[in-house]
Amino acid sequence: MLLKRIKYRLLMLYRSFYLKFGLRKFLLQNRYGERILVFHGIDAIGETRYNSRFFSKKYFEKFIKYITTHYNVISLDDYYQKKFKQKTLNIALTFDDGYLNNYKYAVPILEKYKVPACFYITTIHKKAPYLWPDFLDLVSFYSNKSDFIFEQNLYKKNKNEFRRKDNVSIKKAAKKLAYDKLELIYPIFDSEWKNLLPENYEDYWKLMSIEQIKKIADNPLFTIGSHGETHANLTSIPLKHAKKEILSSKRYLEIICKQPVEEFAFPFGYYTNELADYCIKIGYKKILLIDYNTTDDKKNGTFQNRFVMNPYISMDLQIVCLLKNSYF
Repeated sequence: MLLKRIKYRLLMLYRSFYLKFGLRKFLLQNRYGERILVFHGIDAIGETRYNSRFFSKKYFEKFIKYITTHYNVISLDDYYQKKFKQKTLNIALTFDDGYLNNYKYAVPILEKYKVPACFYITTIHKKAPYLWPDFLDLVSFYSNKSDFIFEQNLYKKNKNEFRRKDNVSIKKAAKKLAYDKLELIYPIFDSEWKNLLPENYEDYWKLMSIEQIKKIADNPLFTIGSHGETHANLTSIPLKHAKKEILSSKRYLEIICKQPVEEFAFPFGYYTNELADYCIKIGYKKILLIDYNTTDDKKNGTFQNRFVMNPYISMDLQIVCLLKNSYF
């Protein structure tokens, strides 16, 4: 892991140097290929202290303007049907989690440039108004607690995270738990959360309302897919619970949208073939991943991997990595 980080940083320095000293045109030279991009949050200023995956609306619009000018941006349906243009990069856009900030900032920009996109919604609405990873990010950042006990483990504050004796963070440990265990974390930070609820933090935790999801579904530019019910790691919880999350989220979204929901994006990108087969069995026709588990999975036409956008590098560097289809 350390060697991978070192390699990444050296590559970014190398590419930044060449961009700065006149090889921008060469590095940004168009290449034929296909990419499905995945965004998470869009906020007003690009704040990454609370959530490490957020872009500013200014950056997002600049990026959308660039890719619509230089490449072929298509819907996910067209992507699956391989309606690609030759000698250029073909791009489809997706958004995970179902944040209100997607509706607030991303949708108007996508409409302005007539860019299609799919939004994968976590249907936790009946259980909580936020996702547990965002809850943990915010309370860990702001909490004055020095430690707490959860699942018989002592977690101590280390900068903006709580970690166990073995250095595992509470967020990493939580990825292995089903939601009935995850929600037991909430009372530990009840007072901190109440202090975070003012609206100036809503970009970092608030989810789309039912009405907003319906408006997106009704827009011919966009489609709605499922991202599970509680954003649990479906590969770490009991199989029957994972299947329940997959099915219940589909049914819930179909009631809201009044149309079939046929796309599923695995939370964290973690999947098993058994869970993917179950998705197909109950009517999902597009299964979105981050990386394939095996080379054989690449041959499955229902599966598509995605390129995760990186808010910590310049847009030029982002385009270079996008063209190469790799950060390494």
